[in-house]
Amino acid sequence: MITSYSDFRSKLKSYLDDVFKSQSPLFVTRTKGENVVVLSQSDYDSIMETFYLLKSPKNAARLLSAVEEYNQGLGKEQNLVEE
Repeated sequence: MITSYSDFRSKLKSYLDDVFKSQSPLFVTRTKGENVVVLSQSDYDSIMETFYLLKSPKNAARLLSAVEEYNQGLGKEQNLVEE
């Protein structure tokens, strides 16, 4: 979704509800100043967690290797232990 700053300001509640419901970012364009992106908190938290997990090159390599193994059909289903 994309909107202008003026439209965003006049329909703030509606746009915020749409961002939350659609789980899609809203791009707000401004004529004077840098554009902004509006995200739900859950989307923001997810992005920040991904950044954190990939920040360490060693951890990033381990995660990417695990994804490759899974895509090659080498994953194994396991039951979670509930306490």
